[in-house]
Amino acid sequence: MSRIKTVSFYLLIIALLLVTGFYRDFVFKSINALLQAWDANVSYYLPPSLEFLEKYEYDTLLRIKWVLTFAFSFVYLLISIVTIRFIFNKKRLILITAAAYAGIMLLSGAFMLTGIIFSSASEKMYEFARYFMGMAQSPLILMVLIPVFKLAEKENTGAAK
Repeated sequence: MSRIKTVSFYLLIIALLLVTGFYRDFVFKSINALLQAWDANVSYYLPPSLEFLEKYEYDTLLRIKWVLTFAFSFVYLLISIVTIRFIFNKKRLILITAAAYAGIMLLSGAFMLTGIIFSSASEKMYEFARYFMGMAQSPLILMVLIPVFKLAEKENTGAAK
């Protein structure tokens, strides 16, 4: 593949990651600000693009945040899969990438379930769950997997010599 196509692809992925990250941050901070305003019984005006959220109830907005959490995680998973496929083009590595995301989501779910079962630890478990879901909603997994896969590739070619 030509160098220009490769550089263009990387620039596109970087731009996509930046736009997705900033948009995710914008949406979640806006929803959180609205919920905090409702908690404090003060007025808060959402940005025009998100005004439609004001018609929902508090609990519905919390559920929407969870849906958005999984949606943004899925977007980052797709970006990661496309990137790994472009760089390595190996089905096994794509499956490992998907498994990494699934593992992080399952780990987060385990912390949430533990918090539900043991209500005395629910706040701490929720923090852990949010931390892991935050990883799935960022380029962090991709930033770890690329060097790991590169090192594994180098080890495999070095062992074959």
